[in-house]
Amino acid sequence: MKLFFTLISMSLMAGTFSQTMRDVPATLLTNDSTSWTISTVSTIGYVNTTPGAYYNTYKSGGGMLVKFKFKESNRFEFQLYVQANSYGTDTETWTQVEGKVTFGNDEKGQQVFTTEAEKGIYRIIKNGITTSRPIPQDELNNQHSNTYLWEKTTFPNDPNNIYLLMVDLDAHPQADINNPKTIDPSWVSKFHIPAKN
Repeated sequence: MKLFFTLISMSLMAGTFSQTMRDVPATLLTNDSTSWTISTVSTIGYVNTTPGAYYNTYKSGGGMLVKFKFKESNRFEFQLYVQANSYGTDTETWTQVEGKVTFGNDEKGQQVFTTEAEKGIYRIIKNGITTSRPIPQDELNNQHSNTYLWEKTTFPNDPNNIYLLMVDLDAHPQADINNPKTIDPSWVSKFHIPAKN
């Protein structure tokens, strides 16, 4: 009898798992030339008046570029590029992570995906000097493996792009799409990709 209940429980768990965990939705897949992107890289710059090798050169004010790629076989790539230029100092940082991703629904029925980072690298270029190091496993697990609430949408005032709105549920577990008051707009990452014509 105990074995019977164990088998019933296992089959129910297997059924629940198969219903809630899915492959990357086809509408979110990217290819080698596309990414879900957020960019704040500045189009405004300045002329460097500090004596030295970069004297009188034009530099961007800085910004960031964030990219998510979702691939077949439940794989993801995440890239973060940050540029900070000021008089006398030019700094660029690059974070690249890849691993597994699973899509499904949480206990509230919300669409979520979970990243499981497997490898990554940090690279810094400061005043022309490059350093890099692999991302340690504890950082891959604690900082780069997350669960996100997501929704794909379009906006009437921007017909040229499709948007992927995301909220990090590890940082904001109270977020509930059925109760908008639980989501602060500053928590929403607004990725976009060009709409296909």
